Amino acid sequence: MAAVEITTEDSILILTLNDPASLNAMGAEMANEFREAVRFASEQAEQFRCLLITGTGRAFCSGGNVGMMGGGQPQAQAERVSLGTHHHYVMKLLKALPYPIVTAVNGPAAGLGFSYALCGDLVVAAQSAFFLAAFRNIGVSPDGGLSWMLPKIVGWARAKELLLMGNRLSAEQALEWGLINRVFSDDSFRAESLALARQLAQGPTLALGTMRQLAWEGWDQGYERHLDCEEQRQLQTFATADAREGAMSMLEKRVPSFTGS
Repeated sequence: MAAVEITTEDSILILTLNDPASLNAMGAEMANEFREAVRFASEQAEQFRCLLITGTGRAFCSGGNVGMMGGGQPQAQAERVSLGTHHHYVMKLLKALPYPIVTAVNGPAAGLGFSYALCGDLVVAAQSAFFLAAFRNIGVSPDGGLSWMLPKIVGWARAKELLLMGNRLSAEQALEWGLINRVFSDDSFRAESLALARQLAQGPTLALGTMRQLAWEGWDQGYERHLDCEEQRQLQTFATADAREGAMSMLEKRVPSFTGS
């Protein structure tokens, strides 16, 4: 692939948006390649224990390609990109992934790029990064679940201001608002992002995958139903090799060595 680099480090799968000239805008080529890369992450889930998504150059992702939104030449049928066939489809795959996701926001995350940034279970940003709900600037409404996510994370008033006013949100402000988990210096950003992904990849993968699913489900169901789900899922995770290793490591007063099984 040219527009999306796929690399691995131990059991970490790294997807890197790679069109720095466009600030990693989601043109047809990148959208198609990113969809295939995330399909691979999902279909080959047993190979991996953490997914890291980042970008090359100055930006994480500057959003959708404006030319594809009506201002440029019509797309050929073979390369037509839509929310349903691509971006929203990809986000549903990411939501269902059975292992944790780190989004490493190395630079601006605007529009659809903002939405993709929030797909991470842990969202980390470089000090120079910022977040921008740029939709008002081109006269369209949000996509990528941003209007669903933002009110739940930062609150009603802040979310509406970000969406309606289109103000930049710095990495430091995003951290203060609880939108992201860490801010790293630009110089150490890649190394620290990988170190965080490595910590997740060395964890009890089945339990971590269950945790992320329970967190997602908790937004959509009542308390009593969620208690039932927790009970069912914990019985399943108790039956894993990692649960046995965790119990033995506590008894033997040592650091656990999880295998992800």
